[in-house]
Amino acid sequence: MRCNSLIILTLGASFLFFAAPAGLAQEVAPGANEPGEHVFVAEGDIEYAPIDVPGFDPGMRIAAVHGDPAGTSDYIIRLAFPDGYRFPSHWHPKAEHVTVLEGTFLLAMDTGGEAAEPESYGPGDFLYIPGEHPHYGGAEGETVI
Repeated sequence: MRCNSLIILTLGASFLFFAAPAGLAQEVAPGANEPGEHVFVAEGDIEYAPIDVPGFDPGMRIAAVHGDPAGTSDYIIRLAFPDGYRFPSHWHPKAEHVTVLEGTFLLAMDTGGEAAEPESYGPGDFLYIPGEHPHYGGAEGETVI
């Protein structure tokens, strides 16, 4: 099965929430949380900020494209990884929908057995990861999902 991304992380028994820098969602898409609002976000208006997730290597960046990742409604984020980035096994309480926009995204599902070699996904590839399914991977080249 192919799958992944990152949003709400669970490492061990503790939940770790990606926290976008304060105001990031509103700077990128004003009013994006209003029901029934049409929102357009130009590629050039998307601003990335570093994101520090305990247990993850530094270098990953996040952009809130629509909505607020810290809120309760739906949202869309982009994650950017530097060349050679690797992220550890983790899972999210809810399902993830991931589209690779640039680079090569690497992903393997963690079945708790022998470590699998991550599969490669390129621009245009879509991945769905059900909630509570551990996964790990990384990036080859500058990668955006």
